[in-house]
This record gives sequence, C-alpha cells and structure tokens, in this order.
Amino acid sequence: MNAAPDSTSPLRGEAAEPVMAGHTYDGIREYDNPMPGWWVWSFWACVVFAPLYMLGVHTFGWIDTYGDDFAERGAQLEAARTDYAANGPSFKTDAGALAEYAADPARATAGAAVFATTCASCHGPEGGGLIGPNLTDDFWLHGAGPEAVWVSINEGWVDSGMPAWKDMLPDEDRADLLAFVASIQGSNPAAAKPPQGDPGSF
Repeated sequence: MNAAPDSTSPLRGEAAEPVMAGHTYDGIREYDNPMPGWWVWSFWACVVFAPLYMLGVHTFGWIDTYGDDFAERGAQLEAARTDYAANGPSFKTDAGALAEYAADPARATAGAAVFATTCASCHGPEGGGLIGPNLTDDFWLHGAGPEAVWVSINEGWVDSGMPAWKDMLPDEDRADLLAFVASIQGSNPAAAKPPQGDPGSF
C-alpha cells in the first residue's frame, strides 16, 4: 500500500493537502479539506436565524404567520373590489344614473336610431303606437318614469308581446332608448293611439 504523501510533498504540481489521520480505506485517502468560507457563514447564519424566527412567529409576534398574511391579503382584495364597484367603469343603473340617462340629449339622439330598428315596428316611428302603446302621452301600462321604463326595456312584457332587450342590446343602447322615450314625451305625433293605462310622467 502506498503511503500517503506528507503536507509538503508534491501532488500534481502543488503542495499536497494533509491526509486526515485514520481516514485511509483500501487505498482511498480522505484529505482534510476545509469548507468554503461562504458556505460556513451561510450555515451559521441559518443556525442563528432559526431560533430567532421561531421566537418571532410563536412568541413575540415580530413575524406574521401564514394565517395573518392570508387575512391581510383577503382584506386588501375585498377593499379593491369595493373600490372598483364604487368607482369602476361598470354600467350603473341606480335611480340617479337612470335619471341622468333620461335627461341626456346626446343619448336621446343616439336612441332615435336604436328605436327605429328595434321598437318602431310596434310603437310607430315617432312613438305614437301601433301594436304597442303610445309612448308620447301621459298614460302608462306598466308605470312611468325612468326606473319603470328601464324595467320595461330590460325585462319586457311577454304577455303583451314586448321582448326583453337586456340580452339583445348592450347597456349603452338601452340607456339611449330610455333617453329617446323621455325625449318624445308630449310630442303628440299624428295618428297617435288613444291613452292606455294609468296617468304618469317622467
């Protein structure tokens, strides 16, 4: 068996590293090579960090637990949803918004084109009524005002042959229709149908 070289004998052109005493097995020698400095420092940093982390989580509350982080992110998500619902671009249909749509001249102008293609066949080209009722007088079969008319546009009246437009027209088009109906109140078109329903107004 070859003897291990001492620490000063040449090994591949360099000074040989010392062999660990008693660590030679079947000619295989184990050298005393130190770990790299960065690895040693990383190891001791982990040793120091571990108890500090455990104390911070379970004893002193310095570090949030998973449950704390989950609850915080949930609260942030709910706040974002609330803010989006209040200020986001979603189409609004509350009473105030419907009143604004009904009073908007630009929407009324746009609604005239929508009315001509979707409503005129039943209500007449000027809203005076054909199969459907007169939309220009102060009498209403299903309630007057922006909210009631909005419901009629959206939900329709199947028994009377009025389709529900909520699944066939975009929100903006239905708002334009509402504005157009409001704009023709009192217009008294020629050959308008006689009053039907109960009195009411926008």
